[in-house]
Amino acid sequence: MIERHVVVVDSTLAGLLAFKTAKDIGCRVTFVEPQDSSFLAISTKDRDRITPHLVHVDRHVVVPTVTDGRLVNELRQIAEAHAIDALITTSEAAILPVAQAAQTLGLPAPDAEALQNAVFKDRCRQKLAEAGLRSPRHQVLPEADLLVDRGRVIHAPLVVKPTRGFGKQFSAVCKTDAELAAFVATLDAARKQSDPMINLIVNNNYILEEYVTGSLHSSEVIVKDGEVLCFATTTRYRSQHNDLLEMGYSMPSGLEGHKLAKLEQYVSDVFKCLALDFGLYHVEILYADDGPCLVEINGRMMGGVGPQVYQALSDRDAFEMLLRLYLAEDVAVDQDALRGSATVVLIGAKSEGFVSEDFMQEELDALLHRYGISFCTLRLTPGMPLPRFESNLSALGHVIVHGANPHSSALKGDEFLRELDAVLGVELAKYIEETSKPPMQALRAS
Repeated sequence: MIERHVVVVDSTLAGLLAFKTAKDIGCRVTFVEPQDSSFLAISTKDRDRITPHLVHVDRHVVVPTVTDGRLVNELRQIAEAHAIDALITTSEAAILPVAQAAQTLGLPAPDAEALQNAVFKDRCRQKLAEAGLRSPRHQVLPEADLLVDRGRVIHAPLVVKPTRGFGKQFSAVCKTDAELAAFVATLDAARKQSDPMINLIVNNNYILEEYVTGSLHSSEVIVKDGEVLCFATTTRYRSQHNDLLEMGYSMPSGLEGHKLAKLEQYVSDVFKCLALDFGLYHVEILYADDGPCLVEINGRMMGGVGPQVYQALSDRDAFEMLLRLYLAEDVAVDQDALRGSATVVLIGAKSEGFVSEDFMQEELDALLHRYGISFCTLRLTPGMPLPRFESNLSALGHVIVHGANPHSSALKGDEFLRELDAVLGVELAKYIEETSKPPMQALRAS
């Protein structure tokens, strides 16, 4: 058998698992790691979390940048030694350069222009509005106008976020105009204090959208030859202290059959509207009283520990689906593959603080064992400083909590968080009001 060559450009932490999967299906693996705007570098400064995965890489190429067309030149040099069969990324920072390079080199990829219409939030909203698909009223302001409240016609409640961004950076849900003013007052300082790599990825135009009330969901979507298939759907839960922040999600979603069908049809209509006919995507949707409404399309597969919870429930490797899709192979989608339910719980400190000096790993291990949790990414030490949970990048880690159904696993995850407070000696963010358990509406999916 001829060894196929997969080139991976940048990565999420979880995306590093794709290296082993690629080797397992008989591929040669090249990893291209950019230095200027790497999602991997933003995610962790601890190379010990990266190095173990590099054992599955045949060639590791470090480049100054993948922007300005320079990725194509690097790939042509790589291809001189071994022809490239697939070019992929799991990184939000690299999706557009990778699509553009793949298109130039004739490799399977989403159309780069269609992908831009999806990931630039203002362009996406405009396309949906032109097609008559549900989308909130919106406007776009450059940062200079937002800072002085010039030209704004959208009023609270609203959502404000960069038209091109990730991880809830420089974004807010503002229920009042006073909350918007408070957000804007800190925006300039927040941008100046952030990682320079973040400012390279996140642009300085902001979309202001009318706030839509509804339950929050994601759909994991595979698209090939224009056929749109949702292979997993979740219900997502928002933090009690910040409506913008997602604290976790249950897979499967638990949506009633007719609602799930309506959501999937809406997602399919969105992809056809945007002319996105290839790829693996993570799509976020609100389900309002009058039906589904797009939050955003992420031009890459599910992040965080989504692939791990999907594999735990389906015994299917989402990275293998990604690889086989880009290797132009048939990818079977079994929407009934999920067995059981689980909730991914994101762990973050409600306020800035420190892990208790009395913290003992053995006590945490005992708590995990009692809740039947075998998957935990927490790495904590006594006295360790903890940032306030205010974006995906300030999360401390994740656990996967299994249950008989989505509701029970979500409640079990909340109970775990409350016991974890005592183990760590800090108050963690929560997604269920303490006084309102066990009703389903207590879950901050809405």
